[in-house]
Amino acid sequence: MNLSLRKINAVLQLRLKLIAGGLSILFTPIFALLFVIVMGYLMPELDGTEAGAPFSTSGFLLSFGLIFNIAIAGISMSSSPIAEEKEKHTLRVLMTSSVKGGEYFIGSMIPILVILVVTNILLIPASGVSFRDIPIPTYLVITTAASLISIIIGYIIGVYAKNQAQASIVSTPILILLTSTPVLKMFNEDLGNILNFTYGGVLANLADTLTPYAEYQWNLMDTSVLIVWLAASLGLFIYMYKKNGLDSD
Repeated sequence: MNLSLRKINAVLQLRLKLIAGGLSILFTPIFALLFVIVMGYLMPELDGTEAGAPFSTSGFLLSFGLIFNIAIAGISMSSSPIAEEKEKHTLRVLMTSSVKGGEYFIGSMIPILVILVVTNILLIPASGVSFRDIPIPTYLVITTAASLISIIIGYIIGVYAKNQAQASIVSTPILILLTSTPVLKMFNEDLGNILNFTYGGVLANLADTLTPYAEYQWNLMDTSVLIVWLAASLGLFIYMYKKNGLDSD
């Protein structure tokens, strides 16, 4: 499939104008930052050496903030515009025009991914974690991969749903499960082991080790989980938009 950088850039510029014209799309990332900052003032500062358990307040807040930003913001910011365009019958018109499906979705994805990545970085100081405790390359790779997965899942929901209301209904149980991951892993070991097979579990594992008392180590489990989720979500998305007749290639 030959993609035109000019057309991708045209879609990108259109998305940027829509974001600038309706800053409500930035509400969830901003809320994630504010929530982490406020909870940082309200929660007592604990770590594994003081509490006698492998728990860190700053790590927990970073874990929750990352999942809140990546899951809720990533999925909602990608699913809602597609569902809206489907509802208004503008998506099919666009797909049957000179803009190919790949060009549309890449151009639409870039602004969302940039917003998520920037927010993920800002969550580090917001949660109270020191940059000295962060393996930046590893952090960026894992959080960016998880952000891509959420965006693609949002695309799947947007293509599947008939309108924005249905997209919201379909995404709700997914968002509840993902945002509950840090708490569930902390209070239920058996369920935590199951959640390790989700990309939200990988994010929680990463955040739990971003303290002066622990260090994240790349492992086959987390790497495999991210690769499988990314490949599976991308494959399902391609299948869904072809099935819905949105592939004009």
